[in-house]
Amino acid sequence: MRLASISLALAATASSLSLVTAAPAVAAPAAHSEVSTHASTATMAGWHTQRHEALGPQRGYFSTATWQRPSGVRVMQIKARCWGNDSQLKVDLWFLRRWGGGEKVAKSGKWACNGQYGIVRISNAGHSTYWASFSLSKKHTVEYWVQYYK
Repeated sequence: MRLASISLALAATASSLSLVTAAPAVAAPAAHSEVSTHASTATMAGWHTQRHEALGPQRGYFSTATWQRPSGVRVMQIKARCWGNDSQLKVDLWFLRRWGGGEKVAKSGKWACNGQYGIVRISNAGHSTYWASFSLSKKHTVEYWVQYYK
C-alpha cells in the first residue's frame, strides 16, 4: 500500500514538471516573433557596392565609364588596388558639373601597387555623374570598387 502511494506521488510530480517545462516553450515563439518584426522594420546604414571591375594590364593614364550617384546618397568612395610592388597607383575621382560647367577632380589619392587597396572618399557628394581615372608608370591590372554609404 505504501508503494502505491509513492508511485502516485511521483506520477503527479512528473506531470507537473512536464507542464512547467512545457510552459516556457509555448511562450518563447510569441516573444521571438515580436523581436523579429521589430528587427525587420529597422534598416541599418552601410556600404553598398555600385560597381566592381578589374581593368586588364594597362600603363599610363586611363579611366572608367561614368556612373550615376543614387538618389539621397551623400558619401561615395573608390577602393582600388594593383599588384607589382614596383610602381604607384594614382586615383582621381571626377564629377561632371551641371549646366555645362565642365568636369572637376573631387578627390585624389596615391599608393603603392602592393595588393592592398586604397580609398578615395568624398563625404558631400552632390553631383549626379561621376567617374574615376587611374595613372600607372608600369603595366598592371587595376581592380576597383565604386561604393556609396546609405
